[in-house]
Amino acid sequence: MSIEPQKAETWLLENVVTVDFPTLSVSNASVRIENGVIAEVANAGGHEDVPRSQRVNCHGMLLLPALVVGHTHLYSALAPGMPPAKRQPENFVQILEEIWWKLDLALDDEGVYYSALVGAIRAAQCGVGTLVDHHASPNAIAGSLDLVRNALARVGLRGVLCYEVTDRNGKDGARAGLEENARFIRNCPQDGRFSGLVGAHASFTLSDETLGALADLADETRRGVHIHCAEANSDNEDSLRRCGKRVLGRLMEARIVRPGTVLGHCTHLMPEEVEVAYDHGCWIAHNCRSNMNNAVGYAPIESLARGRLALGTDGIDHDLFAESRTAFFRMREARARLPFHAPLHWLTGASQLASENLGIPLGRVAKGYPADLLLLDYVPATPLTSSNFAGHWFFAINAQHVHSLMVGGKWILRNRELSDTTLQEELERARIVAQRMWQRFETL
Repeated sequence: MSIEPQKAETWLLENVVTVDFPTLSVSNASVRIENGVIAEVANAGGHEDVPRSQRVNCHGMLLLPALVVGHTHLYSALAPGMPPAKRQPENFVQILEEIWWKLDLALDDEGVYYSALVGAIRAAQCGVGTLVDHHASPNAIAGSLDLVRNALARVGLRGVLCYEVTDRNGKDGARAGLEENARFIRNCPQDGRFSGLVGAHASFTLSDETLGALADLADETRRGVHIHCAEANSDNEDSLRRCGKRVLGRLMEARIVRPGTVLGHCTHLMPEEVEVAYDHGCWIAHNCRSNMNNAVGYAPIESLARGRLALGTDGIDHDLFAESRTAFFRMREARARLPFHAPLHWLTGASQLASENLGIPLGRVAKGYPADLLLLDYVPATPLTSSNFAGHWFFAINAQHVHSLMVGGKWILRNRELSDTTLQEELERARIVAQRMWQRFETL
């Protein structure tokens, strides 16, 4: 089937199978969209007032809420295929030193923009409507979050953005990062498209003074802090050397652990520490493929699953089908005592995380919700019901089934093609930008 490219304030998606992620209930319906909002989800029939050009017969496709990535790094989007590190990393800190901290140093303004643009395009092709991004570009800090926002807006996605403050590039770099977070948060319109958090890299690259400045900014802006926490055990070891406390204790003392804070990974938190984080209103972002790639260990998933857990990708890509499937298999391998469908709830968690920051409800196909919708061209070979949807998701559905994506009532992807055809030309430019970035990377 094909979806006509006309722009319209009203759309009627007919003959869809809706999936309500919080409950995983599956039902046949028609969905009416008006002015970017879901106006009605009902049985087929009626709606004679909607012109034929604005009706879409979806022929039984699955209709889901657009997906949300709970933690990512768009700046890594131009990394695939880049030259290898000069020295083979032997542990997590060396991976950062030899690869990612050199890559972010190689970014200029153009690299920041095209990394975000490519990342946003690939995310849309995977059915993602919103990204919670954690950005770094030490040689191009000022205005960098505007560049990321502009790239996401060009594609048509939503974003919760921050700049990762760190002391690893000196006090001036830390100060510039704080200023970029403050500037973006203060200037960001509260229109449901973009929002900001106070960004920080990780405890082991932050002084007590800078942690205090981050907490002060979070107080002033009434925002949470987006920070990596105990991704590897080296974070705990560093904190113990500094202050005699494990990393969560240090972040607690620094007033970083607070409502709305996003703690990335938490691979090496103890169950009681996870409970403390949740008691203080934090979110935790689980990124199992990245943890596997960096060989940092498996997060205490039973503890993480008891609270505000969101699924992220950590910049590996933006394929939440692959991420949730891997999270499922990893959970099963660990014999975790969790429901079969648990990773689907972590997808819902990412939607709730974004909702809190954007000030709009996300994550449901329901009346009154923004029309952030994902059509999957999935024809099941076996019966599909509310009780077995998770089995289809983990063992059959994947990103190849993404057919169309709508954000705020506008088609971002139609018939597996980007609605903005000029974006394809931008991908050609991105290859040139990537080559230049790689050349700078090799000199570092």
